[in-house]
Amino acid sequence: MKKLIKTLAIIALFAVLIYKLEDKYKIIEWVYHVITTEETVEEEFINTIRQAMLKGEEELIIQYVGEFNSIDWFTEDAINMAYSIDDQQTSSDYDYLRYKVESIYAKVGGLGKILSVTYQFKYNETADETKKVDDKVKKLFRKWNIEKLSDYEKIKKIHDFIIENASYDTSMRNYSAYDNLFEKTSTCQGYMSLAYKMLTEAGIPCRIVTGTGNGEAHGWNIVYLEGKWYNFDSTWDDPLTWNGEEVLTYDFFLKADKDFPNHVRDEEFQTEEFHKEYNMSKESYEE
Repeated sequence: MKKLIKTLAIIALFAVLIYKLEDKYKIIEWVYHVITTEETVEEEFINTIRQAMLKGEEELIIQYVGEFNSIDWFTEDAINMAYSIDDQQTSSDYDYLRYKVESIYAKVGGLGKILSVTYQFKYNETADETKKVDDKVKKLFRKWNIEKLSDYEKIKKIHDFIIENASYDTSMRNYSAYDNLFEKTSTCQGYMSLAYKMLTEAGIPCRIVTGTGNGEAHGWNIVYLEGKWYNFDSTWDDPLTWNGEEVLTYDFFLKADKDFPNHVRDEEFQTEEFHKEYNMSKESYEE
């Protein structure tokens, strides 16, 4: 009888433990999902973070059950992997998403291999604002009959529109593509983000590159045209003038590195791997 009571007590304690873990970490729900999906634990975790950011969620509480090497995987690696996903069906992920998100706070808690990770996100641009940017870009492309333009004409049209539509934000308060497009003013972050969005939607491969310009933090784009990559800085082609007059220049349009002065890339864009993948033209583009 004592043995039976002891066994029942152990079962009861185990049941209480499972209940507590399920209540806090949703273990049963997680196990069911793992069994019914082909994604690995890591892939599912990363995709959940990515979807939360794409939707503009301010907080995400997500469970992780399994092996992990370091807490840094949750606070850094998983987030960078979420940013690195480039779905060809959308222009709102990848580089655009990385600079749309202003900051991320992560807190990790749990027991052993059972963790609960809380992410808090702040954005430069809300999900509704991104939707408005997408709708406006589509409207502009219909107006321009974008599909009838050559790749060069698409790039030039987008370059000229961004510069003629907006001016540099000297107050340093506006950072997003939405600010650049609708408020008609932004820092370089808004210029490079809108250029990325529009070029990608137009079918022009492009990336955002960050570094310094004249020794200060700066960002620009590289674009792919006729088998080569070129520098594209719409911010610096929209210079501030002493009398406030709007000026459109091409000093930093489709340039080779040698013709792109005072721009220094961050280390991640100077690696051999990056240069191999994005083979920059030795000469600036000539129409």
